Amino acid sequence: MAAEDCVLLMWATYPMMREALFLIDAWGFTYKSIAFQWVKQNRSGNGYFFGLGRWTRGNTEPCLLAVKGKPKRASNAVSQLIMSPIREHSRKPDEVRDRIVELLGDLPRIELFAREAAPGWDCWGKEAPINGVFRYDD
Repeated sequence: MAAEDCVLLMWATYPMMREALFLIDAWGFTYKSIAFQWVKQNRSGNGYFFGLGRWTRGNTEPCLLAVKGKPKRASNAVSQLIMSPIREHSRKPDEVRDRIVELLGDLPRIELFAREAAPGWDCWGKEAPINGVFRYDD
């Protein structure tokens, strides 16, 4: 599924960071950085969301960046910080897709565990729409 020179962007939660890094390695990628740090705002967008947390009340979520081979960066102007309201459980901000395209260019890309179709993206997941994208069915 992955090209010889490619980037993996994976959302993780801090309590599961060790497992996320293990998975990156198991898939043959090398961890490089946090691509995006999502500061979760409440649904209205006028304050911050505070989860229950394990030790502290979590309100950020990192998107890890890992590489295979030597992919090229298309832009050095992409910001890491994303401030966006929470939506449905586990749904990420839509603006992340635009930042990924800006960062890496208009390359082939796939979103795993997708919930909706997005222009220019192949989507795969149990909740992914059927038309024009991949769908996983039990």
